[in-house]
Amino acid sequence: MTNRHSPWTRTGGALLTAAALVPAAAAWYVFAVRMPDDTERSRSYAAAATCPAESPGAAVEECVRTVPFTVGGTVLRPKDHLATLDGAPFWSGTVRFGNPGPLLEDLKPGDRVDGTVWRGRVMRLERAGVAQASVDRPREEAQLVAGLGTAVALQAVLAAALGAVLLSGRPLTLALARSLFFWTLLSCVVPAALAFWAGLPWWTVPAAAVPTALVAAEAVRRLNAGKAPGEPQGSAADRLPA
Repeated sequence: MTNRHSPWTRTGGALLTAAALVPAAAAWYVFAVRMPDDTERSRSYAAAATCPAESPGAAVEECVRTVPFTVGGTVLRPKDHLATLDGAPFWSGTVRFGNPGPLLEDLKPGDRVDGTVWRGRVMRLERAGVAQASVDRPREEAQLVAGLGTAVALQAVLAAALGAVLLSGRPLTLALARSLFFWTLLSCVVPAALAFWAGLPWWTVPAAAVPTALVAAEAVRRLNAGKAPGEPQGSAADRLPA
């Protein structure tokens, strides 16, 4: 008797394979756009000279300028940490921070602060020896960004592989698919965090994450070998829409 493929399995496999394009595009953006831009900004900011004191200010300057600001007000909300500053004629506007401390939470309207301005944005504020960097200041976080890029790249590969399994008509349990995606993500998060903490080059993250993810995937496959797709955890083929 001919073993015909389930249309649910084939449709689900096609959808999963097509969905792999989304993390694949995200991975391309991280490695081809985001990381080069971050590296260029970090190097340029570190090498930027101090603007001559007598030079007129421009809207966007490659040099670093220290500007005295007057605080117009602050916003301290869970997702918004802002300071409105007036430093005319050099710079005036709103600066965003990643957290309320150590400086922002103590600022009041009318306070005077010194700000570092580069390329038309405020990089940091300082007052009475207390400084705080804004979200625009370049940061050396290449390891974490590489971890993100590696994670979405591996998720794309995994989605395409699982989609191919479903297209072939072979059963795939939902529990196995969930485990594979989870351990693939964890295999990228741990190396990225360790590399960032130890100050290792960013390329050590994918170099460690890829083989770790492969070993984890094989371990998950072996643990789930022999489990029938009709078990209580459900089948991914049966859960996917036609």
